[in-house]
Amino acid sequence: FEAVDKALANAGTRIPSLRTNVEHLSGGQRQAIELNRFVHWGGKLVLLDEPFAALGVEQTRRGLDMIKRVAARGVGVVIITHIMAQAFQVADRMVVIRQGKVAGDVARGQTSPDEVISMMTGEALIGRAQEARSQA
Repeated sequence: FEAVDKALANAGTRIPSLRTNVEHLSGGQRQAIELNRFVHWGGKLVLLDEPFAALGVEQTRRGLDMIKRVAARGVGVVIITHIMAQAFQVADRMVVIRQGKVAGDVARGQTSPDEVISMMTGEALIGRAQEARSQA
């Protein structure tokens, strides 16, 4: 149990007891355990689909921190999300797939949330915002 306790502590994960059944843990704790298991067994690439959809603010913050730590160990992390604030906190690159085709592939530092949303929707947000102001 000591090795498991140490791994969870290194990942910033807290659970009431190592003997607690997973079914009694929160969604964030369950995700943290799954990610820890993945790293422990030598996983090289993890795919997370809307990993924070059902989590609270604190659990989301911990999850984002955990993803940063996992990526720092050299594990590839692919996150599918529509929440730009989360994506921009952890991503190196933004790849947008719209209608089955790559609509954009750019380094995080070379884009903005508005530009990524434009890639997602296929519409320029800047022009729409200016139009709305001029009509007001």
